Amino acid sequence: MTAAAASLAPEQLVMPMAIDPERGWMLSPDYGATLDELAPTPELWARALGSLGRLQSSLVPYEEPLFDAGLQVMDPQWLPEEFNNALMLHASLPAEHPLGIPARDADHAFEVFGEIEEACRQLGAGPIPLSLEHGSFDLRRAFVPTDEVAAPRLLNLSDAHWAHPFASLGRAVDRMRIDFQADSDDPRIMQAIGAYLTEWSDYGTADELYELVAPALRIAPLHIHETWLRLLAEAGTAEMRRWAPRALEPLAVLAMPAP
Repeated sequence: MTAAAASLAPEQLVMPMAIDPERGWMLSPDYGATLDELAPTPELWARALGSLGRLQSSLVPYEEPLFDAGLQVMDPQWLPEEFNNALMLHASLPAEHPLGIPARDADHAFEVFGEIEEACRQLGAGPIPLSLEHGSFDLRRAFVPTDEVAAPRLLNLSDAHWAHPFASLGRAVDRMRIDFQADSDDPRIMQAIGAYLTEWSDYGTADELYELVAPALRIAPLHIHETWLRLLAEAGTAEMRRWAPRALEPLAVLAMPAP
């Protein structure tokens, strides 16, 4: 999937030089340092998120080749049912299973089902089409550009889905809140989000599209949960016990009412 995406956006992604599918290894060119090695300024975040938005908007026409290459679809219209199914799955497991949760916890999480459903409705009704949702985007996922005008080249699509692209802002906003010790509506964070939304200008102004950011952030943990379930599908007992809490954490985040 990484090679397929890079063939569609060769100036924006990292094309592997060699791939070992059996072991899940790939060898990539060395593009130098990544952006997390620099001071995390608002301008740096704006440049990184602008590059992400540019990539995503350019890949909108390519659902079929990316799906054929293995990119899983997480359409917002399916997510309320996915949320419900996830709660039933974990609640049905034995108490001693690392992925099991008490029925009362599942019932508590289900109380926000209406919020998840409304967020998905807003995303489905909005003008933004599905595209590559990075899944774990932060400054570690972009190389330092070679000059002042070049866009950072992006890497690591291991957590990606074909989904509402704005969900990619979830991890980025969390990281900026830490970097700037600020709330999500801090002007520095808004500046970076604005740079991202500007890359979607074919679908509306940044002010118009900003209305979709909150619902996209609301459903983003469902993408993370699905990724972890896929990773743990064939895990051994030790790996399951080690990583199961990471799979359950997104559900705990979803169970909290939206601020």
